[in-house]
Amino acid sequence: MKCDICGSLNTCVKEHKHEFLMKGKKIEFIALRRFCKDCNNLVYDEELDNQASKIAIQEYNKKYGINKEEIVNLRKKFNLSQSQFAKILGCAKKTLVSYENGNSIPNDNYTILLKTLIDSPEIINKIIDANKDSFTEKEYVKINDKINQSNNLNQLYSITDFKPSEYNGYTKLNTSKVYNMILFFAQKMVLKTKLLKEMFYADFLFYKETGLSITGLEYAKINLGPVPDQFEKIINDCTKNDLINYEIEFQNNCEYHKIFSKKHYNKEEFSKKEIEILNKVKDYFKDFTSSEIVEFSHKEKAFINTEYFKNISYDYAFDIEIK
Repeated sequence: MKCDICGSLNTCVKEHKHEFLMKGKKIEFIALRRFCKDCNNLVYDEELDNQASKIAIQEYNKKYGINKEEIVNLRKKFNLSQSQFAKILGCAKKTLVSYENGNSIPNDNYTILLKTLIDSPEIINKIIDANKDSFTEKEYVKINDKINQSNNLNQLYSITDFKPSEYNGYTKLNTSKVYNMILFFAQKMVLKTKLLKEMFYADFLFYKETGLSITGLEYAKINLGPVPDQFEKIINDCTKNDLINYEIEFQNNCEYHKIFSKKHYNKEEFSKKEIEILNKVKDYFKDFTSSEIVEFSHKEKAFINTEYFKNISYDYAFDIEIK
């Protein structure tokens, strides 16, 4: 190999300490590089130079970003293929492969999303549900099946480790009340988006007046407003249990997810006060369209002050004004 400075062919390989900036961050590491013995300048060596670049990326990811092992372990934790996980993250498969091989640095958005998933793996369900339109029905079902097979996620109905908190309204999850609340609001046809908002308002208004939620459900912020955590699982379970009919209609290039109750709700499941709140919510929003109730929910502090895909504190119930 020839030195570009003096033209000498007399070169050697030795350790070299690198110090430079990557994305505004200082990186220091030692790697083998080729040098000219006559003028001591760096000599281009494709293999060694590429290896040094890879070490630089790995050092940056380890110190400031997310390292390749964490990404691989995260994907395997969810029992997903590279194609499936890339689809969830919103990147190309080759981009994810590059991250997992340590050949590139994830951009800031992907770094934040990956770190959030490591800290709170349960939010992957919210991300998938919020971006359901990005998947084919077959992809959506397959990805959810893969995740549900994982032993690393807290399932919706795994409530043996119940801990009362501001996120469940200090109430243990009551699946029977969840089902019957859906049956109550779906006595006549209701669009899924509107139903999920009505459930939010019912639980939060009851909390405002009593300090407890009705169902014990946790709610999260997505682009369509507050929704019950793992709401797709809830709806799917209601369908499987033959409680509702769930239909999707296409009109004027729009999807309408229609829900019809197949059984009358069990009034005995609820207290007199709970029935009062359910009726209050139903009457207040009876003339609202789905888009109108979404817009209405976007004005709540519960929505404004909560980060996307994070759970909403029931303490925001005290800011809700519904007469």
